[in-house]
Amino acid sequence: MIVVAIIGFVCLVYSIFAFQQKGPLLTTMYFLVNPEERKKMKTKTEYLFVATVYLGIAIMFFSILIGELFNLSWMPKVTIIFAIFLVIYVIVASIWSEMAKKK
Repeated sequence: MIVVAIIGFVCLVYSIFAFQQKGPLLTTMYFLVNPEERKKMKTKTEYLFVATVYLGIAIMFFSILIGELFNLSWMPKVTIIFAIFLVIYVIVASIWSEMAKKK
């Protein structure tokens, strides 16, 4: 349970920094491109996307923690449903972002 709490807290803190547009973008593409391209990637929409995703991950970990602490048998179902919505959001937002870049 401590590990789940720590991961949730770290994701929440990173999300707060990303909403403020500070720090690196923790995405795969950010680490694969050269430093010049990294500067181009640091846009308001990219920070908003990453911050939203990490906030969703933090909420998932905290819901797991609450379910374990209070022994709620229905909480895993809520967490899975939330995870499905988060995955759908990531896919749709990524496709929309790529289509906007190509215009």
